Amino acid sequence: MNIDDANTEPFYRFHRFNEEFNRNVRLTVGALGVVSEMGINNAAALKLLELPTDGEPWGDLTKWKSVTNAVPAAKRFISQIGTVRVISAFEDLLTSSKAEYDRRSESNDGQKAKAAGDEESRNVSLSALYHQLGWDKRGIEPLMPLFDYFVLVRNCIVHRSGRASAALSVAAQKTELATCTKRWHRSTGKRLPSLPTINTGKDIALLPRHAVLASEVCYRIALDVNVRLRAFLAEEGLVYMAAYHCLLSKDPIATNARSSAEAVINVALTGRYRVRLEDRHEAVTFLKSMGEWKACLEAFRQLNSHS
Repeated sequence: MNIDDANTEPFYRFHRFNEEFNRNVRLTVGALGVVSEMGINNAAALKLLELPTDGEPWGDLTKWKSVTNAVPAAKRFISQIGTVRVISAFEDLLTSSKAEYDRRSESNDGQKAKAAGDEESRNVSLSALYHQLGWDKRGIEPLMPLFDYFVLVRNCIVHRSGRASAALSVAAQKTELATCTKRWHRSTGKRLPSLPTINTGKDIALLPRHAVLASEVCYRIALDVNVRLRAFLAEEGLVYMAAYHCLLSKDPIATNARSSAEAVINVALTGRYRVRLEDRHEAVTFLKSMGEWKACLEAFRQLNSHS
């Protein structure tokens, strides 16, 4: 079994979120650009711009006299919601990673079940996760000023209606943040978009590019979390992770496999988690050694009895 490139379940979910998020932001910004152009053309022709409501209960059409004036505020809205969604998804990654760690750490079935059940109520910060699990932070330290900055931005959006706090103003002026952006330039060859000017008590002038940058910062940290969690879980832990999420969880993920419990686990391992198996019986061997195979068989039977 080769796990060198394996995904953990928390990273897989965040990776999929990140792909969808970037696609949605670019689609929305492009659509707003089209609407803006339509508004300019209609204004020149002295006509109202009619936009479809796409099934929403606002009538068949909405009519706009000067839609181009509304586009910047719409972009600001998308930027704010996007930043909140990014940090929320990343916090879910942290909480889920701690839950995977706990499941692997516990020694008996009752404790495993308790750890799984408490997953949603155990919020954990990035620093706390690395501290609690004894992980080396050196790999993510260069990213921390930008990460902390965007966490503060999210807090301002959620708790201050988008107005900058004093803490954000201080963070925006720190030399560590400037150093972080300069290092980013050297490592990628690309310049980062300029961060918004921050004035305490004033609206944060977020743009869609800033939400995308927040997602990229979190994604780079997520890669490090995945590497460290994968190393801790090792082969046996990754096999149990697949069995748990496909069969043993109260809300198992769906796979295309239907023929057997072994097939379900192997499909998840090789597809979702990118584990390379030497033979199709490896996972079962691990699960038997952990005393979990009978539970997997029973879970498979119950799932198929309901289908």
